[in-house]
Amino acid sequence: MNPIERTRQQVDPVGTLGNRPLTVVLATGAFIYGLVMTIRGLDQVSNILLAVLALLWLAAASLTVTVATSPDRAPFTQSTHFAVQLMALGAAVLSVASQWGSNQAVQDDFGPTSLGLLMLALGPYRPAIELASAGVLSAVFIGFVTLLEVPEINTVAPPVAFALVGMTPILALSFAAASYSSSLIDALERWQRRARLTVEKKTRRLRANITQSVQDDRIMILNQEVLPFFSHVLERDTLDDDDRDRARHIANAIRTLMVAEADRTWLEVAAGDDGVSSEMMSRTVVDKMGRAADMVADQRTALRALIVALADEHSFVDGSMKIVITGTKTVSRGVLTASFGPEGTDLRAAFAPYFAVMRVLFSSFTVELSPPTLTLRFSYEQR
Repeated sequence: MNPIERTRQQVDPVGTLGNRPLTVVLATGAFIYGLVMTIRGLDQVSNILLAVLALLWLAAASLTVTVATSPDRAPFTQSTHFAVQLMALGAAVLSVASQWGSNQAVQDDFGPTSLGLLMLALGPYRPAIELASAGVLSAVFIGFVTLLEVPEINTVAPPVAFALVGMTPILALSFAAASYSSSLIDALERWQRRARLTVEKKTRRLRANITQSVQDDRIMILNQEVLPFFSHVLERDTLDDDDRDRARHIANAIRTLMVAEADRTWLEVAAGDDGVSSEMMSRTVVDKMGRAADMVADQRTALRALIVALADEHSFVDGSMKIVITGTKTVSRGVLTASFGPEGTDLRAAFAPYFAVMRVLFSSFTVELSPPTLTLRFSYEQR
């Protein structure tokens, strides 16, 4: 599993789904702002081709943010952020070039504000230090471009004032995004620490009860099979061939049960908890090398929750789930298939929160929906 970055999308992938509409609005707003400011300043455009190219680059940056922040493509990576920065800066430079020699004021240049809006949209998806650093570097670059533009503007104001005007929107919105990211992650991590401590305390309290429950199960087996047999033998004071056969049968049954329980992996337990009989288990979970044991705790929790959610779906076809885990010395690969009835449930929407978590926790995760079959493919590193 790749290291979890300190972003809301990776620390709280389900909660980030609620930010998705705002991200789309901000990314779209960045392009609309650029389009409006370009149309309003057409009288200052000396090269219409460069102005169109600037809008195309800005549109590409906005579209990249909109698409790449989709939960279907999680997580939003550093390289994608870098690409967005370059496209937005390229749009700003092309916009300046399109007005070279005819620009009357830098206040109506769309580059700084549009870039700032894109940075704000990325608040839930990148770490605070990265957002702040990218904002500072971008602001310095835009300030330098603005200084080059100032001699072409008919003004008596000091060049530094124009540079500050160009840098301020980027710095303000970038630091706002960084502050949002940092404060939210700190709050989430505090909550997770408190929740972890609570779980540990409850686990310690429940351990004794679980041990007693296991002992009770063993005693129940003895009460149902072994003790009646011993009582029967003691009443007669003799043993015959039928008694020997019955004793052998009871011993084999108990041994088989204990060996089966000892050999079951957590994945088989998860499938068994959802009603899969022991006879069906070999066809439901195929993990000959025991690779499920190499998943970390978070991966196990996410996959277990997904299995439960799939089985609880009202259109789920009982007995249709199959999980196959194979791989190499370094990477394990899993395939989960399940069938669903024709009730018309939008499976992608219904399980979107689970898919978002799986994409963050596993090295790769893909969803293939070919009604009535849902196929999920995932991979993780060997420990």
